[in-house]
Amino acid sequence: MEEFLGVLFCGGRGTRISSITDFISKSFIPVYDKPVFKFGLSTLEDSEHINEIIILTNSDNDIKLSGSGHRTIIQDDEKVTDMFSGWEYIKEVTGTKKNGVLVPSDNISNIKTDKLIEAFTEKNNDILFSVKEISDRKKLMEMGTYSPVTNKFVYKSPFPESNLGVIAPYIIRNGLDCKHGNNIFETVNKSVIVHTGYWFDLGDLESIAEANNWYRNIKLKENEINN
Repeated sequence: MEEFLGVLFCGGRGTRISSITDFISKSFIPVYDKPVFKFGLSTLEDSEHINEIIILTNSDNDIKLSGSGHRTIIQDDEKVTDMFSGWEYIKEVTGTKKNGVLVPSDNISNIKTDKLIEAFTEKNNDILFSVKEISDRKKLMEMGTYSPVTNKFVYKSPFPESNLGVIAPYIIRNGLDCKHGNNIFETVNKSVIVHTGYWFDLGDLESIAEANNWYRNIKLKENEINN
């Protein structure tokens, strides 16, 4: 039976939103009443197929995150430049043979991780990821896009050829070599799932405000029901 290791990435410095991250780590930006990293952590904790969670972090965040109940590993910034080099670093440090479920600490969505894992297992994929149709062209220019027509992935293109933004979680087979970077999304043995639910990436002030309004409305509706 295949085993899965969940990895939450909390090592980013948040340079895109330095007006906030000059004072607070990106992982701890509040969304209404809780830090954003807890949304990603819940994505992993709610899975029935993930039997271990590791938080990859930096020295600034490690003390706070070590109280989460999960193992933390401080990344080597010379080796870790993105989530995929981070996954290679996790494998190097831990020697794990488990497949990876990679989740960023600055995303909020209603993606069901176990459905992705089950599809990955059923199809015996090397990688499985989701895409979401993004209408905001500026947002597309700031993220990775994938074209199913050409099977090409482009990161931060000024002229995106697809309106499908690539979003996590990423389910990755342990033996897949992630050192070749962006081309990992062009791996032949993959599945691409279209996500039609909500998704927020706290990469700029507008998205932070949008996520806060969305979550605030959810909490207000919950309070109305409970009262």
